[in-house]
Amino acid sequence: MEDNKIFSTRDLTLAATLVTHKFLMEGVDLQIEGTNKRPVGFFRFSRTQELEDVRRRYSQGLLSVEPKTFMTNIHSLKADVENCYKNPTGTY
Repeated sequence: MEDNKIFSTRDLTLAATLVTHKFLMEGVDLQIEGTNKRPVGFFRFSRTQELEDVRRRYSQGLLSVEPKTFMTNIHSLKADVENCYKNPTGTY
């Protein structure tokens, strides 16, 4: 898939919002940052007009999410980053 067809974000809350709104995550890219070698996940999604519309509404504070589902997705995405860090040969 071409790069312009992929939307990537390191914003955990945006990624969790997108997953909560039923956008399928294509994968996680890992980058190690800072002096403490902290893993940072970049969450990849297929770039669609619908995703761009949701992202715009997110930026403007116009979206609502179901809180329990949102928090479950936050924890799941954090676990994905941790798994990617601990198992660098895995596919995410």
